[in-house]
Amino acid sequence: MKCLEIGQVLWLKVKYQIDKESDVSHPMLVYEISDKFIEIIAMDKTKDRTYQLFMPYNIYINSKDPNEKVIYEDSYAQSNNILTIENFPEIVNSRKTEDKLSNEKLKNVFDTYKDWQSCNIVPENRIVHMTKEDIIRLNICCNKKE
Repeated sequence: MKCLEIGQVLWLKVKYQIDKESDVSHPMLVYEISDKFIEIIAMDKTKDRTYQLFMPYNIYINSKDPNEKVIYEDSYAQSNNILTIENFPEIVNSRKTEDKLSNEKLKNVFDTYKDWQSCNIVPENRIVHMTKEDIIRLNICCNKKE
């Protein structure tokens, strides 16, 4: 049986704010896993968005040195959201690879994410839980374009 692991990346369309849904799939770094929930960290590519690196809540992730297999270009992780999704067996199919972000980068992202959230208040509209039905609707529904 395939198991989801901390440090792997899911490619999903999600609600990244209570009232805002993504139109395209983004990498979501698996931060914590429980029997009922998975906490994910939203990521995005830096290409054409380098200004995002000046935001204190964004964490730069170099796609090289070592070459990453879970992201394909330089990216950033967002600490100003708390995103959880219901844990259900089929969610594992949202991985493009079973690889994980390399250890040093994973530790840096997790430490920085935890530090930022312990020193700052995440706005209520950026604390989002998605049910299995939400995930299926956003990612399988035929009226959403990739």
